[in-house]
Amino acid sequence: MRKYAGAISAITMLLASAAILAAQTTEANPFIGTWKLNLAKSEFTPGPAPKSQTVTIAPDGKTSVEEVLPDGTSTAWSFAPSGDNAVPIQGLENSTVTTKRTGNVLEYTWNFNGANLKGRSVLSSSGKTATYTASGTNKKGQPAHSVQVYERASL
Repeated sequence: MRKYAGAISAITMLLASAAILAAQTTEANPFIGTWKLNLAKSEFTPGPAPKSQTVTIAPDGKTSVEEVLPDGTSTAWSFAPSGDNAVPIQGLENSTVTTKRTGNVLEYTWNFNGANLKGRSVLSSSGKTATYTASGTNKKGQPAHSVQVYERASL
């Protein structure tokens, strides 16, 4: 048995490391899942607000947005965060985003084809609601501010 002690110890450490890594991966991004915008609890200045919006954050951090704009047209866009680097937003021309996550807070710096916004999303302690606040200027150079409340639709 003593001759296998080293191997058993190594296997035990490997399994323990795998369990810790799995736990960290699960907790790595508490925003993973599908989120739906609650229009009744959200504010957009200046408006108008979208008719609906669904945000899906994949385990690898890729974020996909499907929305119905105020005029009724549907649009979809996405991005894959890359640390502190600005990345292009697929589906939105001349647009980039930089993201940073610390615990239950996501911070964004957006450039939407001339609109410049900084935003911050804070996850509730229950993990069921995320409140996103953004401020900056719209494409016309006017001040823009929104408070958007998202409810978790699924993991």
